[in-house]
Amino acid sequence: MKIRASIVFSCVLLLLPNSLTAVAKASTDSLTLQRVLAYKQGMPTTADNTHTNIYIRYYFKTEKRNFTLMAIPSMYAISRGRKEYAGESYNTIYIKDNTVKTAVRHLNTGTIPKHKNTMTTLNRYLLPDIYGVTIIDNQLLSPFNRHNVKLYRYNITNLTGNRTEIVFRPRRYNTQLVSGSAIVERSTGRIIKINLNGEYDMVNFHIKAEMGKKGVRSLLPKTCDIEASFHFVGNKIKASVHSVYDNPIFMPDSIVDSHDERMMAKVRPTPLPYAIKELYAKYDSARHKADTARLKKEDNMWKKIFWDSFGDYVVNRTKGNFGTNRQGAFRISPILNPLSLGYSGRRGITYKFKVNGSYRFSMNSDISIAFNAGYSFKQHQLYFKVPITFNYDKKKNGYIGIEIGNGNRITNSSIVDQVKNESLDSIDWNKMNLDYFKDFYVKFITNYDISDKWSIQPGLIFHRRSAVDKTGFQIAGRPVSYYSLAPSVQLQFRPSGWSGPIITADYERGIHAGKANMEYERFEFDVSWKKQFYSLRSLSLRFGNGFYTSRSKNSYFLDYANFRDENIPGGWNDDWTGEFQLLNRNWYNVSEYYVRTNATYESPLMLFSRIPYIGKLIEMERIYVNMLFVEHLHPYVEYGYGFTNRFFSMGVFMATSNKKFEGVGCRFGFELFRDW
Repeated sequence: MKIRASIVFSCVLLLLPNSLTAVAKASTDSLTLQRVLAYKQGMPTTADNTHTNIYIRYYFKTEKRNFTLMAIPSMYAISRGRKEYAGESYNTIYIKDNTVKTAVRHLNTGTIPKHKNTMTTLNRYLLPDIYGVTIIDNQLLSPFNRHNVKLYRYNITNLTGNRTEIVFRPRRYNTQLVSGSAIVERSTGRIIKINLNGEYDMVNFHIKAEMGKKGVRSLLPKTCDIEASFHFVGNKIKASVHSVYDNPIFMPDSIVDSHDERMMAKVRPTPLPYAIKELYAKYDSARHKADTARLKKEDNMWKKIFWDSFGDYVVNRTKGNFGTNRQGAFRISPILNPLSLGYSGRRGITYKFKVNGSYRFSMNSDISIAFNAGYSFKQHQLYFKVPITFNYDKKKNGYIGIEIGNGNRITNSSIVDQVKNESLDSIDWNKMNLDYFKDFYVKFITNYDISDKWSIQPGLIFHRRSAVDKTGFQIAGRPVSYYSLAPSVQLQFRPSGWSGPIITADYERGIHAGKANMEYERFEFDVSWKKQFYSLRSLSLRFGNGFYTSRSKNSYFLDYANFRDENIPGGWNDDWTGEFQLLNRNWYNVSEYYVRTNATYESPLMLFSRIPYIGKLIEMERIYVNMLFVEHLHPYVEYGYGFTNRFFSMGVFMATSNKKFEGVGCRFGFELFRDW
């Protein structure tokens, strides 16, 4: 027994050092990773209100292309002509909340026609937020944020000196996750260099960044290089982007979007690669030949009118600045754009068009105007609204606004019943389309935030509602148009500030003024809250109630502010939360009261994203539950599931009415190139 015990004890002694070494190594690896995850919180300040000079150099090579490249936003400029383009820019950027809030482009040179920007989606990758929940905007979950650790696997190796290499890869392959490696300063957890590989929005990318060394600058890259490839419908584009931050030369504010090549040579922080030098030389030579030997005049006119003007405006977003110091800006959506199309069971195919403009008077005041239009092919209706807003005190959210538009076609059975009860027995009223009225409105509002918790918004709204089919009204000697004018006021209470629930109370009362003769009184209450969780998960909740306390006896329209059919539907980012997808539009205007509840849960990795191959492409998923109580519906309930990817967003919904199955429907919208 003594011999056997000695042998066992000896074996334990032999194994013990290895076990202790393994435990010590695991503990060291865990400690290094924890230091990286906590590094940002250890900074005395954040990257907010930081400004820096950034130099960007880019190179594009078209390996394959066809006519569809012209229809891709920002790609029209390189859709024909040469297959290689290069250029440089020198900018000053201002950072807040780890994103670029404003940017001034001082210099812009290169070989792209008219110095256009192309493949602008890559600009978002130039400032990766390595320590944040997401690396760019609200996309790509970072492996070095503690809330995302469960989504990744890590392999940690100690190198010589004070350095450690961390190799990471996703536990499930999804477009919101990345792979790569990082070199880390072991004693502090500071990331020295990082390599990121991923695929998002039809772009395969490799990011190589060298981070700053001290203080808040260590949260931002010192240099960032991107190698990317884009494949779509037979088009294949390769792109390389090199950026350098914290350049010492500051440009005067008066130099904006200059194409001075000599000045660019002075501020350029690193020499040009040979390939770009050679491309510049070819471009200069071709430009010189074009200046000395002009093409035929008619060929020039055709190229100028069709290619450079008409074609550019049709397929590209048109945007620009105006004013002495570029205070004004405008943006026009392209005529041919897949994002302009959508589908729902009620409206069929819809087409949208937007024009936006703004002018800044000071940092605290500006004016903006927009034209939003949509056409429903199924309803054969054109919707539009034109909001104009003058912000006179942006710090207090003080603004004055006017909105002109046409609302949804509205029903009014009381007026129709009066027409049908006329003593004209020879008329078959049922064959006439008397139920619907067109709506034209003008709305004035002014808003002011009394504090972080309270806002007040008085207003005045005018409606002219005209019968779609005027014949029956004219036969009965009834008016074909009805007018209303109503002062209104809204109070908004935010118990926890802007990050918590928002409670609003609306009051509107119709008055006699001129042709307006509808008297009514309406109250509405609404509570909404979007709780943002980590790793892009969120829960949206909404509760609303509205009712009429009085109305005219002869003519009135039940028309709510917070319970209405959205006539110009948006895409996924415009948020489908809070809408009833399958509810017949007539139910919005027939009840003297409503009670509604809406709940939506959103996550990037929920249900279908777990399916191999298919799940890799799903960016976000949602689950919807919507409930409504109105007269004769107790209750109406919708259940839905939706998802979005690089190509489209889609939702499938099922409805029950008074506990009976009502039907199934879907909603569809194109999401192609939404960030391009």
